[in-house]
Amino acid sequence: MHRDYGRARRSFDAELGFYQSAQWRAVRAAFLRQHPVCGACEQRGRVVTAVVADHVTPLKDGGARFDTVNLQALCVSCHNRKTARETAARR
Repeated sequence: MHRDYGRARRSFDAELGFYQSAQWRAVRAAFLRQHPVCGACEQRGRVVTAVVADHVTPLKDGGARFDTVNLQALCVSCHNRKTARETAARR
């Protein structure tokens, strides 16, 4: 699933270089160690492992790249839902 998502992103995501940077990978790994549970699922009473350090305010909308205040831990399902809503809102 992650591999297919990554392949699809390469064709349209101008921020791909950022997400592959050593600095982002370090920030992401540290953030997920501190926040191992999906925040959206946790609010619904579920415990699901977080695998995505998501920017609350997307980079495309001017969100801070490395500020952990702008990050939230999400599972893939919650991240995909959030991203779809943001993409639809931009159109």
